[in-house]
Amino acid sequence: MILKKHYIKIWFRIIGILITCLAIAFVSMPYADWFYIVNLSILLFIQVFLFVRSQNKINRELEYLFDSIESTETTISFSKKNDKSELSNIYKKFDKLIKHVQELKVDSLQKNVYLTTLFEHINIGIITINNNGKISLKNSAARKVLGLGNTNNINEIDSSFANTIEKIKPEESKLISLYRDGYLQHLFLRAKLLKFPNEEIKIISFQNIRGELDKRETEGWQKLIRVLTHELMNSVGPINSSISTILELLADKNKEPISRESITPDKLNDAIKGIKIIEERSKGMLYFVKHFRSLTSIPYPEFVSVNVDRLINNVIILLKGEAEEKGILLENKTLYNNVEALADKGMTEQILINLIKNSFEAVKDISNPLIGVSSWNDHNSVYINVADNGKGIPHHIQDKIFVPFYTTYKHGTGIGLSLSRQLANAQGGALALTRSTRNRTIFTLRIKLSN
Repeated sequence: MILKKHYIKIWFRIIGILITCLAIAFVSMPYADWFYIVNLSILLFIQVFLFVRSQNKINRELEYLFDSIESTETTISFSKKNDKSELSNIYKKFDKLIKHVQELKVDSLQKNVYLTTLFEHINIGIITINNNGKISLKNSAARKVLGLGNTNNINEIDSSFANTIEKIKPEESKLISLYRDGYLQHLFLRAKLLKFPNEEIKIISFQNIRGELDKRETEGWQKLIRVLTHELMNSVGPINSSISTILELLADKNKEPISRESITPDKLNDAIKGIKIIEERSKGMLYFVKHFRSLTSIPYPEFVSVNVDRLINNVIILLKGEAEEKGILLENKTLYNNVEALADKGMTEQILINLIKNSFEAVKDISNPLIGVSSWNDHNSVYINVADNGKGIPHHIQDKIFVPFYTTYKHGTGIGLSLSRQLANAQGGALALTRSTRNRTIFTLRIKLSN
């Protein structure tokens, strides 16, 4: 009985009240009337018994209620016991409480089944690691990728993988390579930390992106080959045509040199024109190769602490004159001036210069051209936006703009964005087109925040 102590206290107090009443009766009566005393005592005992019985009934019903809540019994109904009972309203409240608790249990069970099914069905590997470094949960994708089987020890998978898991910080992402059964896997890892009163759980999600990387690599090669073919054909075609023309002018059908007397001034002039064309296209090819080499010889970055606001101002001062000549408003819209980045100052300046010069071309033919540079930071990165109000980049070419030598500008080289992305990657950062609409284009550079 869950209220046993309370039940005993009620008996003691009622007996105390009963003794007090009998004592008052003895003191009040001038002489002892035992018939009166006995009947009064019997009446008091009956009332005490009925009162305690009523209290004990509530006690039993509460105990029954708690047992019902603790169990999974759903057919219990208090209101059906006695609708005319003085406890009928309480019984109805009990039934509502049991129904609500059962609904919560069913809802919790359904959610548990749903989350368990989702956890197993999702195509991303997920493991959870407790304070002892043991795997507490793992889904089917994790078992398939890592070959976990029944093991719960992370060190049994791969020492480098275990070391990465141990050192990876919450909200951090890493790309690692892992050999499993002679098969190279490229895993993209992310970590999340859950803190409970008694323990910490680290959640690790990972996905084998080798297929995606191979696909992207193939697409990158195809795009690069198309651009290289286009550039080479632009030069080789005129060179080949000019050589054929010169041969026709200075050689016979057997491709033997014609006599000096047969070379007229007109033929000589035409031959010289052809040689000039060959010279121009050869210079174009050398220019192309020179820029191509610049993309394959990125220097190692020299990291220093750089004040981002000052860096942006320096670039704007450098390009202010050119912007004014073109009638373009170039502004620094950064609100905070105390953000420090860990970056190569020269590389970062070059990226911003390339982005702003691209924006010069984007706002070339619009009224009230505006280019704004702004920055902000989170807990481990600095972001720099270069935004313009140009016509935007068409959706069908947005995936090509970072391909080397691809350009939509008449006098563009097609290496600015590609080189800028490589300079960002070399610093452990990234460069991306984050928005492009009819009158708003934004490129975002991410670099490391200085600690």
